[in-house]
Amino acid sequence: MRPPIPALGTPRASTGPLWCIIALTLGCASPVSSSEGVILISLDTLRADHLGVYGGSNGLTPNLDRFAAESVVFDQTYAAANETLYSHAALFTGQAPSRLSSLSRHFAIPTEAPTLAGVLTAAGWDTAGFVAGGHLSRYFGLNAGFSTWDDASAWGSLHDTGPKALAWLDARDSKNGRPFFIFVHGYDTHDRYLKPTPFGYAFTAPEPDVGQSLGSLIARTAGAAGHVIDGVYSPSIDDEALLGLEHPRFDRGRGIRTLDPDAKPLSPADIVQLNAVYDGSVAWADACFGLFMAGLDARGLLDRVTVIVLSDHGEELGEAGVFQHRYSLDDATTHVPLMVRLPGGAHGGRRLTGLTSLVDVAPAILDLQGYQGLGDAGHPVRDAILGRDYPGRSSVISEGALHLLSARGPHARLTLEGVSAENPLAASLLAAIPVDGVSLRAEGDPEEIPALRRDLVAFRTPGGPR
Repeated sequence: MRPPIPALGTPRASTGPLWCIIALTLGCASPVSSSEGVILISLDTLRADHLGVYGGSNGLTPNLDRFAAESVVFDQTYAAANETLYSHAALFTGQAPSRLSSLSRHFAIPTEAPTLAGVLTAAGWDTAGFVAGGHLSRYFGLNAGFSTWDDASAWGSLHDTGPKALAWLDARDSKNGRPFFIFVHGYDTHDRYLKPTPFGYAFTAPEPDVGQSLGSLIARTAGAAGHVIDGVYSPSIDDEALLGLEHPRFDRGRGIRTLDPDAKPLSPADIVQLNAVYDGSVAWADACFGLFMAGLDARGLLDRVTVIVLSDHGEELGEAGVFQHRYSLDDATTHVPLMVRLPGGAHGGRRLTGLTSLVDVAPAILDLQGYQGLGDAGHPVRDAILGRDYPGRSSVISEGALHLLSARGPHARLTLEGVSAENPLAASLLAAIPVDGVSLRAEGDPEEIPALRRDLVAFRTPGGPR
């Protein structure tokens, strides 16, 4: 059993410089937030605890911290999944990923599923998405409802997609009176971790002979982080082969040395270096974000639009001998930033500690603009953004393709390992198997665990909550 989940503290407020690059059925009602548009920014693979506003102490995110000071900040937001595709599908639809499709390589949003962009397009909004391809390719149906979807910046950065979004704003006819919705995405803290100079080695010295250490190899090689399991690196073993039905998820890769005798263990110095290079990628993401915000500011939009910043999931950085994000649903991979800046920074500086899921975001966006169409889960989030009390959820459910399911309460987590989302016996197993046995792992306050078990059983029962 891992150490208990700590209670989240209240990070200090942060003030930063001006927006700049640092170191370089459609229901309708009256809108409750006057906004000419909504801009939703997803910073892929960004751990919440690396932002200053969430307690990060390395000074990596001055632009994001300044944004937070002008925003409503949700302290305990958790992703609905630990992978880019599934998490964004939940973000766009307000539904758990397994409610949409099989959690496999064949996952796609069904054509009949209502989406945030679809509701806004039907209401007469201009809608556009500028994404970095990869798992946000139109192949998976994530473009559903968008009038424009640009996924050509394959595995790219906000540095690539942000200018495209600004160019689209410049080209659109703002005099037509139509509001707009833009989704902007970048893989800035995704592996490969090494980002452009001077950010790549800003927090660790490059080796004289690049490639000499295993940490350096993993940091600069796309996809290499996913081959670190149980503290060893094996480029020849596929993660699904290792952690699939033949080798259950709860084994956490301890058979890797048997399957690959040439697997190389990471040294403490390798782990330190990989963390430092990830820090450089966070600073790079913050700088790209600062440039994009400067572009919005130069166009006079910050007093007129709502800007929402979040991440789809985090990243394990050596916890339990793992790098990457697919192998767990712990806080490292599911605790994400969520900050909402209303026009002119209205209600900015509020901190909300109630539990929130990324499935709450799309309904809240619609509700702020006076629409419905994706259920009512966002209503309390809307109220919180506008200054009212926010008790939050009793728990947040997260899913993973590698036979993972978890419920996070305010001070505890319960995780089921080794049972697929499609298994019809999942609810029965959850109700019967012992906590802290082979497949059901508890962390944190033991008094919360029975309620978390009930929430997991309800979620896996047909017709259960989203």
